[in-house]
Amino acid sequence: MEICIFQTGEPLHIDEGNYRPMRCMLLADKLIEKGHKVTIISSAFFHQRKIHRSKHFKLFKINKNLRIYLIPSTGYKKHISLSRIFDHIILSFNLYLFLKKYKNFNPDRVFVGYPPIITSFVITRWSIIKKIPLMIDIKDKWPETFIEPFPQLLKPLAKLLFKPYFMLARYAFKKANKISTISEGFSSWTKDFIQDKKSDKYYVYPLTRKTFLLSEDEIFKSIKFWENKNINILNDQYLCFIGSYSRSFNFEFIYDLSRELFLKFPYLKIILCGSGDKYKSLIKKFSSNKNIFVFGEIDKYNAKFLIKNALATLAPYNRNINFNDHIPNKIIESLENGIPFITTLEGTLKNIIKEYNNGIFLSEDKKSDIKFLEKLIKEKNYRINLSNNATKSYKKLFDFNSVYNSLIDNLISM
Repeated sequence: MEICIFQTGEPLHIDEGNYRPMRCMLLADKLIEKGHKVTIISSAFFHQRKIHRSKHFKLFKINKNLRIYLIPSTGYKKHISLSRIFDHIILSFNLYLFLKKYKNFNPDRVFVGYPPIITSFVITRWSIIKKIPLMIDIKDKWPETFIEPFPQLLKPLAKLLFKPYFMLARYAFKKANKISTISEGFSSWTKDFIQDKKSDKYYVYPLTRKTFLLSEDEIFKSIKFWENKNINILNDQYLCFIGSYSRSFNFEFIYDLSRELFLKFPYLKIILCGSGDKYKSLIKKFSSNKNIFVFGEIDKYNAKFLIKNALATLAPYNRNINFNDHIPNKIIESLENGIPFITTLEGTLKNIIKEYNNGIFLSEDKKSDIKFLEKLIKEKNYRINLSNNATKSYKKLFDFNSVYNSLIDNLISM
């Protein structure tokens, strides 16, 4: 079969740098491994780097089983901005032009990464006209998350303003033959959003990734990499964060937590790695504390080695309707490496910790829960227990082959 994957906001096979593959690349590679052909349609604008891969329509023929079409758009500098909304509008229009031009493009199945909203509508409408079975993969609660930041008095006006997005999203969800989501909470939200309780249409496929091992040479290079940044990975005790420096995370929480921890554990380090809108402001914010390190983006090898040797990873997500039901790939990556995670999120992540004892939940006041974090730092046996539980829960909940084999079976059987 030929499968069309539409996905924006993720690394592609053509991107330079050692990026950890996400849903698009992982699904494409697994499909090809099973003997299928794959066409990826994606944005020419690279979300992670905020750069243009191309400013024009462009085709990359990777091999006989994989080709990638890039659709141009205007680009943007901030995760949350009017320029990003405008970028998605232009991307959607250019996607429409692309699909209209290539009339002979008739894949057997279509897999759509959601969001963006308008592109999902465009390709859903195209699939219906072409009579091609379609699966939508929902990873964010757009457009409801658009409304949340508004004050209560302005929410009715915001809902009216964004009503077209609600209509387009509901159309795409209702018309999809199958819907995959990243957690049970997201699946329930989707059903409520379109008022549809059909159980045979919805499936849960977490954002797990294919595991990989570091070679001796990669370990040696990573040790040197971190030594050059004044980090002794094998001997230092540290907590780490790897992600985007964006409004999704509560870095004020890390600041407050560090002040409390460093009084009792002056040798402890906190290492932050990533890119995003808040990078410069975070460097400034933490500049007075020598135990907090703020670095830019790192590759998958140095990231894995950093996580693998940490006491725990930090996941200080801001509480909102999107993240409360989320199981982010950062959490899964931590468990994959046998490392517990620390989170402030109620909902799905707190429930996972409660059931599997594979991390530490900290309430926002921290007073009632910080004793567990202090125990993690002081007691080796407690760390070993959490680490073992992290590995066991990863194998049970997020095994890569189990997740993607099931996803592909459902995609092909439509």
